[in-house]
Amino acid sequence: SSSGGVDGQVTSVLMESMKAKICEALETDDCSISDVYGDGRHVSIDVVSKLFEGKNSMQRQRMVYKAIWLELQETVHAVDAMTTKTPEEAK
Repeated sequence: SSSGGVDGQVTSVLMESMKAKICEALETDDCSISDVYGDGRHVSIDVVSKLFEGKNSMQRQRMVYKAIWLELQETVHAVDAMTTKTPEEAK
């Protein structure tokens, strides 16, 4: 538990944790999360996963949100941007 504001170290740990959860849930290594303003509250997420095949964008986003729902409850206020692609679409 930290008092006061979120510092850069906490933010980078949070981003790594979210990235690991998304990669694991979607069975991919091709996943990146960027901290839009450097405060851990707004993030941009890009994921390439074969599990997205046959799913529409809403379903794909739901899969990503499900992987990081805990962080979304606690720290992250908004996902500013998200791209979800299959390996085929990402070529």
